[in-house]
Amino acid sequence: MSLQSDSAVHVAYDDHVSHDPATPERNLMRAVLKIAMDDLRKTGELHRDARAYVMSNEDNYLYSFLSICSHLNVCPHTIRKICGLADGWDSSSIAA
Repeated sequence: MSLQSDSAVHVAYDDHVSHDPATPERNLMRAVLKIAMDDLRKTGELHRDARAYVMSNEDNYLYSFLSICSHLNVCPHTIRKICGLADGWDSSSIAA
């Protein structure tokens, strides 16, 4: 290999950003969490379903609230507080 080819290989290696194969799944989990939080601001069935989802202690399936929080490394109690579903947080301070 020539010096120029070696340099190109090193530049390509240095510029390489490793691919995380779990990124699409994490993005989906973030979207599920965001939709649930948005639905909590609504009324009717969407609100009831979102409340049941966020307050559930089920962790047996991948997209349960607790599993998503675990995978995203966020505290479920904090999310519940932000959404006004736990003591110690005033949800009215969040802009709709």
